[in-house]
Amino acid sequence: MHENFITSTFEPQDLAFLQKVFTTVCAERGLSGDSDAASDLAGQMFQLYQQGIREEKDLQARLRN
Repeated sequence: MHENFITSTFEPQDLAFLQKVFTTVCAERGLSGDSDAASDLAGQMFQLYQQGIREEKDLQARLRN
């Protein structure tokens, strides 16, 4: 599904995947999508994704910590 290499380019399917994870984690934390905490979360999520964390459950687990 997702390539196993680090890239700074995001394809539409990458962004859709990241949006799904973001929405899920924000809902779990009770965050508004436009809050500072949500912005921090998005930054962490993109960084993890660029580091090669591409499985939904792995991203969610790392973002919950």
